[in-house]
Amino acid sequence: MAGYDIPREICPLEKRISDFSVSCGYDPMTVFNDFLTFVIHGFSPGAPPLKNWKYKRRQNIAFMEMTAEWVRLMQDRLKDDESWYDPFGDLYMSLSSRTGQRMQGQFFTPAPICDLMVACTGTGEKVQGKRMNDPTCGSGRLLLAFHVRHLGNYLVEEDLNHTCCLMTVCNMLIHGCVGEVICHDSLNPGNFVDGWKVNPMLAWTGIPMIKRMSMEEYRAGRNLPASPYIIRKTIPAGGRKHKTDSPPPLQTVFKM
Repeated sequence: MAGYDIPREICPLEKRISDFSVSCGYDPMTVFNDFLTFVIHGFSPGAPPLKNWKYKRRQNIAFMEMTAEWVRLMQDRLKDDESWYDPFGDLYMSLSSRTGQRMQGQFFTPAPICDLMVACTGTGEKVQGKRMNDPTCGSGRLLLAFHVRHLGNYLVEEDLNHTCCLMTVCNMLIHGCVGEVICHDSLNPGNFVDGWKVNPMLAWTGIPMIKRMSMEEYRAGRNLPASPYIIRKTIPAGGRKHKTDSPPPLQTVFKM
């Protein structure tokens, strides 16, 4: 099976992940997941130690080097205020293609298409103070494209795939997005698996951080009762007024 052609600039980070996976005997996708987890934990002040972390202290150096490589890559690619870059989607497609899984049928929207979709759905005016939603976020590309053109919105990213959610958390973190990432079936809002709040204090402190979301926070933020498996009716933008103690209605960015 032919592999995925990864962009040239991502090759150094891919090589670090691949070489380390060979040295420790783990599948590259396992190491990739653990790398994302390592980054998220590093930006989660006060979080308890990671459970079932299988690496020794000397092996953790490799994850620090991966993180440094990722930061160098992002510094090089983010040239101006309206630029965004997602290396994780390409890494995911490349590493998973080696295992024969073919990304479990997942192919992420190319960056130019994300930019085009945002441009086509806009009116030319800046959008601000809204809750913008992508119910099948993948690696978060569509709302990254939206974010750099419309700063000051709360982004809500959702996906059923846990790795996709981890990628989206890291992408939102480094792009300065404020919002949340939910791992669940967006067609069944009561089925919460995991969640993160990204940069919740950025406006006050300027410090990027991640906070794990609890089940209680998830349900309270969606006005869901204590009983699970409740079907929620989404209030469309411009529809009936919502209570002042309720979050504003989600607006879903156009999906192909």
